Amino acid sequence: MAVTGLRALEIWRDCLEDGNSDSLAEIITDDFVFVSPSSEGRSRDETLTFTENAGVHISDFDVVYENHEVVFGFHSTQRPDGPLSKVTFFARKEDGKFSYWRTIRLA
Repeated sequence: MAVTGLRALEIWRDCLEDGNSDSLAEIITDDFVFVSPSSEGRSRDETLTFTENAGVHISDFDVVYENHEVVFGFHSTQRPDGPLSKVTFFARKEDGKFSYWRTIRLA
């Protein structure tokens, strides 16, 4: 069964909070790419390592659109040394897993 966008966000949150990326590894493809304001593109392995060590907190999930190929929405994010901010995210799915995830900071 394919994972939903909301469930993926919950998995990201839990991995960021507890430093264990095993559940995230289960829902992303081998060729996964993560793009963020601080990175032009992280591979699957780089993403998993980042998630284990980032110290970022995400919350306030709002999935605006989702189908079997893409997910789009918003969430809050906060680094330990930074202010709370809002980001938008876009993700692509392939065969029930995520192959691409991009975040853009809004404020």
